[in-house]
Amino acid sequence: MKTSTERILTTHTGSLHRPKDLEELFRKKLAGEPHDEAAFEQRLRSGVAKVVKKQADIGIDIIDDGELSKVDFFSYAKYRMEGIEQRPVPKQSDQTRGVNKFLHPAMKSVMSSVALRQRFAEFYADTEPPTGVTSPPNVIQMYLPVGSAVEPPAIYACVGPLKYKKAQVQRDIDNFKAALAGVTVEETFMPVVAPAMFATRHINEYYKSDEDYYFAIADVLHEEYSALVDAGFLIQIDDVSLPGRYRIQVPDEGMEAFKAWMDLAVRALNHALRGIPEEKVRYHLCWSSQNAPHTDDAPLSDLMEAMLKINAQGYQVEASNVRHGHEWMTWKEFKIPDHKIAMPGVICHATNVVEHPEYVSQLIQKYTDVLGRERVIAATDCGFRWRVHPQIAWAKLEALVEGARLASKALWRQ
Repeated sequence: MKTSTERILTTHTGSLHRPKDLEELFRKKLAGEPHDEAAFEQRLRSGVAKVVKKQADIGIDIIDDGELSKVDFFSYAKYRMEGIEQRPVPKQSDQTRGVNKFLHPAMKSVMSSVALRQRFAEFYADTEPPTGVTSPPNVIQMYLPVGSAVEPPAIYACVGPLKYKKAQVQRDIDNFKAALAGVTVEETFMPVVAPAMFATRHINEYYKSDEDYYFAIADVLHEEYSALVDAGFLIQIDDVSLPGRYRIQVPDEGMEAFKAWMDLAVRALNHALRGIPEEKVRYHLCWSSQNAPHTDDAPLSDLMEAMLKINAQGYQVEASNVRHGHEWMTWKEFKIPDHKIAMPGVICHATNVVEHPEYVSQLIQKYTDVLGRERVIAATDCGFRWRVHPQIAWAKLEALVEGARLASKALWRQ
């Protein structure tokens, strides 16, 4: 990962809004409706070119392809694997209503706990389309504008040996490289899912144990990780599973059981990262950043030790979400290796309010005060798509760039 001895660099989490016509092509593709596949691929390529140029024009230093080719940050991976089977959503009964109770234990929502949904039942009833807490539990769909391209509610299971299919990652590599021609940025990255995140959302019906399943996923994802690094990109590991599993496991089984699971999750991820230099890896720890109460979020201090064992150089965490705005202090409590980089999210996705650049600058400086100015890259809390309006998303990125400029001026007395 590139660092700077002259200014604060900027990046984001990866997910940006698709053009409306590409969104419609995606909708038809996912719904199984007739569509022109060649037109889809052509529009995807031109969409990536446009989103790459816009990031560079705004002044973001470390950019991606906007994740325009992916249905979401974790489900995309099943289309790149053999051995995954789709199942219809079972009919709900009075005993199985509600997102967490409805799902198989391996599939419980990492976005919110049962206790939180009970405590704020009126909030969820009023805000989740179309009928509140008894709606089908497509977690992504809860936060989408009407008409967005998402998969129909379904359950997915691993029913055979997992094998990787390379066509889609090669398409993404080719599209991104083509888009970068003539564009000047400091560095590029591609988001990828963590093995534990994928395992948490896809039921194991084939492998003999959780460990066998997690490591089989890691072997498959290693091929994607390696292909992207070999193509010259950083990889960003997207992971809601650590804080998400905390919500599910700690209330029922206790902290020690959760720590044992974290050990498995981290070992599987490091297995997927084998042979890949740490400086090519950034890890995104996410509490999901949706516009919700967040009172069941795991404290960063309970996750930090496990996170620092991950073979990554950069650690991207939510920092401007007001539930986590105080956790810059957590970085003081742990011995952070000198070569590690903090990538605090200084832009929040749970609100359409555009941050003031001075606020962004001050938040950046809280982290530089702890780690030093060369070890901080200003980032965003999470992905923009589905969470804020597209026009607001770009305005937030502009505020990020300006805030980093102000922080640089203060830190280097420019």
